[in-house]
Amino acid sequence: MERKFKPKALRHDPKEEIVNKAKKGVFNGNPLLATSHALVCKTCGHKQKITYLSYLKSGRFELGETRRVEVVHAAPTISGLGHGMERVTPILIRIKCKRCGAEMSCSPVSIEYLLFTVAKEQKLNQMYV
Repeated sequence: MERKFKPKALRHDPKEEIVNKAKKGVFNGNPLLATSHALVCKTCGHKQKITYLSYLKSGRFELGETRRVEVVHAAPTISGLGHGMERVTPILIRIKCKRCGAEMSCSPVSIEYLLFTVAKEQKLNQMYV
């Protein structure tokens, strides 16, 4: 069973839509995106703090190649877990180390995760209107 997120929220260029939603504050309440994280340079060991949300708002990210991955989730079965295949398109953030200039990169979330959080927020807003 493959779950598909329908890209209703992303009408044009996915990157442009993510930047627009981030600038509008759609992701501001997401602790994964709004808190700082430390990246460690593999070349010199220097730690550099970044906030993913600032990269989403500024457009300083790339979209990776979409791939299929197996996902395990809670299910009403005897074992308590189900699984399925999902498509994942990673968000790639690349920065240069401030000490040695080497490139560091991370992929904190996917487009599908961002779509899920947008859809979840819309659903919650509709529930409590």
